[in-house]
Amino acid sequence: MNRFENKIIIITGAAGGIGASTTRRIVSEGGKVVIADYSREKADQFAAELSNSGADVRPVYFSATELKSCKELITFTMKEYGQIDVLVNNVGGTNPRRDTNIETLDMDYFDEAFHLNLSCTMYLSQLVIPIMSAQGGGNIVNVASISGITADSNGTLYGASKAGVNLTKYIATQTGKKNIRCNAVAPGLILTPAALNNLNEEVRKIFLGQCATPYLGEPQDVAATIAFLASEDARYITGQTIVVDGGLTIHNPTINL
Repeated sequence: MNRFENKIIIITGAAGGIGASTTRRIVSEGGKVVIADYSREKADQFAAELSNSGADVRPVYFSATELKSCKELITFTMKEYGQIDVLVNNVGGTNPRRDTNIETLDMDYFDEAFHLNLSCTMYLSQLVIPIMSAQGGGNIVNVASISGITADSNGTLYGASKAGVNLTKYIATQTGKKNIRCNAVAPGLILTPAALNNLNEEVRKIFLGQCATPYLGEPQDVAATIAFLASEDARYITGQTIVVDGGLTIHNPTINL
């Protein structure tokens, strides 16, 4: 398939985890990707690897907590390619040492957490909408989380900010007549390097025990869903959040899986 032939795609947090898998998937289908990542070194290395395989990619430094960096990312992409067809708002996360339960979380961390997980998504979307509209259309895919749908004993700021990715419905409603679609993907536990480093085997077994599938998700599972929503295969889908969690959130706690 070449669903992204002649398409320019921005992916934030593109040098690792779900972002890297999404980048690989989209370039394999002919897309040209701007690899936006906070780690210059990882972005450069990843871009070099893909370029050596024949992909058309551009690495760029990107800080999701700085609105100025959002502007610079859009300016860079337009200078390099002259168009933006798809924006994948993938970057996100919080520091688990500061983002704890409601009684002990660090409220001084609120602004940074919400900038990273929500403000960045909102502002980049705002910046690309006029460009996409002038081109005759475009596509935005936001990466939410089941943490914005369900709750946990920690990660309060992450869950609250990811719940704000309901912004997806507002973008879809307000830009649909401009031929711009906007959807979201809400992953459950995905075996990214970050998850493997932060969650021990015992915790992963607990998640697996609650999944309807006999396995936990891999980054490429989410990448496949993002690629579908970003493609014309999903041309009549907008304003939706697709949960990619192996059935983790579909059942009552009384079910013994």
